[in-house]
Amino acid sequence: MLTLKTEEYGTLEYESDCCINFPDGLFGFPNLHEYLPLCLNDEEDSTLLVLQSTEDSHIGFVVINPFALVEEYQPELTPEELSYLHADSADSLTFYVICVLKNNYLDNTVNLKCPIVVNPDTRTGMQVILNHSGYSFRHKLIEFLHQNPNNTDGEITHADTETKEK
Repeated sequence: MLTLKTEEYGTLEYESDCCINFPDGLFGFPNLHEYLPLCLNDEEDSTLLVLQSTEDSHIGFVVINPFALVEEYQPELTPEELSYLHADSADSLTFYVICVLKNNYLDNTVNLKCPIVVNPDTRTGMQVILNHSGYSFRHKLIEFLHQNPNNTDGEITHADTETKEK
């Protein structure tokens, strides 16, 4: 059993086979290779995670399954990327997008253009750039509330107030 001391989550105990290995690191963090996925929701269903670096306890990324935001999300990987991940097709892989959290939560964004791709069988991952897609580096999370089919009246209820916007 390994331990990791973090400011945000205290001391974490984990097995090394729970980690995801990024041989080339993530964009901007090429020297950090091992991340521990931590569930952020009560259901622990891996829709919303923190990828906590085990090599630098100050580094962690909030990530979300992009299909929870955009049902028709269609990341197309190159044959080289599939080979790197030891996968025959993208169907066998898991995708996450990095959330950028702002002081005003209405300004939070996700990067649909550069998803993190993980082979769940080998626990190996990489971050890719979807060059030939219509996705952007910054999609406001608020945009997806308006697209949610369960939100039929177009109202946004703020978590911190009783205020509603249309």
